[in-house]
Amino acid sequence: MNCQTCNAPSKKFGKDRNGLQRFRCLTCKRTFLEPHERLLGRMAIDEDKAIDCLRHLVEGNSIRSIERLTGVHRDTVLSILTVAGERCEKVMEERISGLSVRD
Repeated sequence: MNCQTCNAPSKKFGKDRNGLQRFRCLTCKRTFLEPHERLLGRMAIDEDKAIDCLRHLVEGNSIRSIERLTGVHRDTVLSILTVAGERCEKVMEERISGLSVRD
């Protein structure tokens, strides 16, 4: 893997607390992570718990009942809902086009 700043070769340099591979540039000594994409962006919640929250939302549970069932704070549940809605909107814009709607 090459360094993101100076494009020089780098070598493995351990892992971070989340288990992602770190690299260190041999030239500029800068440390960086391997490129990755997280499901929830910068949210620190476990993906399985977030999926459970979304499943409860789809079933029609209230925000506070999801908070009691999963142990996830209600503001976090709302943030998960916002991220999921934005991702769904993006998929709909990419996939659905040229559809005439009367209502």
